[in-house]
Amino acid sequence: MSLSVKENRIAAVNRVGENTLQTVLQGKVELPSTAAPVGRIVWVKGVPVVHSYAVDQDRVYVQGAVDLTMVYVPEALEDEPAGLKRVEWPGALPFDAHVEVIGAEPEAKTNVELTVLACEWDLAAGQFAVDVDLILAITAQVDQVREFTAISAANLAKPVKLVTDGVVLNPVPPPVELPVAKQITGMLEFAGEEDDLVRTVLDLEPQIKLEEPVFSEGEVVIKGWAALTLLYETESFTVKLREYSQALNFELSFAREELQPGMTLEPRLKARCEGFVVNDGRSLRVELSLNGALLASKPQPVQILTEISTPGGLVEVRREMLAADSFVTQKEQQAVVRGLIELSQDLPPIREILKLRAVAHLTDYEVEEDKLTIQGVLDAEVFYLAHSEEDVKPLFRGYFPEALPFTQTLAVPGLELGMQPRVSVEVLSARPDLINRETMEAAVTLRYKVNVLEYLEVEAVVEAVDVEPAPEDPPTLTFVFAQCGDTVWKLARRYHTSEEAIRKTNPSLQDEAEVKPGDCVYIPRS
Repeated sequence: MSLSVKENRIAAVNRVGENTLQTVLQGKVELPSTAAPVGRIVWVKGVPVVHSYAVDQDRVYVQGAVDLTMVYVPEALEDEPAGLKRVEWPGALPFDAHVEVIGAEPEAKTNVELTVLACEWDLAAGQFAVDVDLILAITAQVDQVREFTAISAANLAKPVKLVTDGVVLNPVPPPVELPVAKQITGMLEFAGEEDDLVRTVLDLEPQIKLEEPVFSEGEVVIKGWAALTLLYETESFTVKLREYSQALNFELSFAREELQPGMTLEPRLKARCEGFVVNDGRSLRVELSLNGALLASKPQPVQILTEISTPGGLVEVRREMLAADSFVTQKEQQAVVRGLIELSQDLPPIREILKLRAVAHLTDYEVEEDKLTIQGVLDAEVFYLAHSEEDVKPLFRGYFPEALPFTQTLAVPGLELGMQPRVSVEVLSARPDLINRETMEAAVTLRYKVNVLEYLEVEAVVEAVDVEPAPEDPPTLTFVFAQCGDTVWKLARRYHTSEEAIRKTNPSLQDEAEVKPGDCVYIPRS
């Protein structure tokens, strides 16, 4: 053989589809037998947890539950300080649902995200039970890993001009999945004054921060920390908020053969945090559960030939249609969204804002030449102390769905109509400014991340063979010992016959079987 080719075996992750299902969960939860009756509910919050999921034809089945937490003011005598109470109901609202994703197959890769869109409650008669209605959004992203072989280069050891043409693809590689299940414990210390001693932990929110990962051959080390926001009631029944920018440090390390320098890391982590009052309120033991996975990947451009030819037809090729999501470009940008939030009539006026949180929801986007316009809304959650004649100011929480709409236009060089922008919006910070007792201005910093991909179908050369002119009187039957790289198609082209004729003459090659090096193959005259 005078033709030599370079073959690339390519694994590409293609997005099959993405869909979101909204479902309503309803249930009743009861206070523990030792708990005081409810005087006023400050909030009921839900945290959804995935227990399992499975992919079937055109569907993703998801099972899980929503853990509920309630903070309330207990019923008490007029002159008796009651303080705030916190109650937890793990697994209070179980769910079993399926999300329609056309094209999904059982072997597909899936990522499931859960979001609580709304949570309403009603205190039942008797003040010992609460009816809860919750709207849960279940988002399923389904990817399919496709493997194919294509020729990326060719050379002909003959004094003949070899003409080639091709394209460069940037397929999304299958990531190296690094599972994370880590428990981290730390202590938070408080001053000794009564007005600072912790009586009850009302809310403890972790935010995970990761440094740049350090990749080497076969391993990676990631350092990070948890920033904590603590809302608590003191021994003097006042409510305070503390923020710890770097409370719990941790390190993750992995050893895998596939890891190599130059990789990037996509975190898919879930953090749950619990606080336990110790040392008579002077300390708080924090237990952080970090679960999920880190996805390491390294995109590699791939040259694929679509044409190999010579004058006189000395080379024949076989083509197949290859389809892949090809990476085009990415963009990251920060912007601040500002707007006014007004209290609803059922909430008392504000004396002091403790904390403002915001959650971003993407609603739509529009693609233009080198430009992407993103639209969405921000849900706002504000914790505040209300005006009161009492010395201890009461705690309230206001929840404002779709409080702040936002529109952001990003310049994305290389973006064209028909491409697939994958957009994510992350809230970096939310700062409130009290305008008056019923109105605040919110300044929310958002980070937009866009990965642009293009679905390409390429008629690629998957086999090529050099051929000699057919002899005038070929033998009736030719015996050939297969060499490394030989296929039925190549033998058929080289000896000017058909694949069907070779398979018919060689029973071992029927049912689409292929030749192996050293096999004796009988090739009939065409």
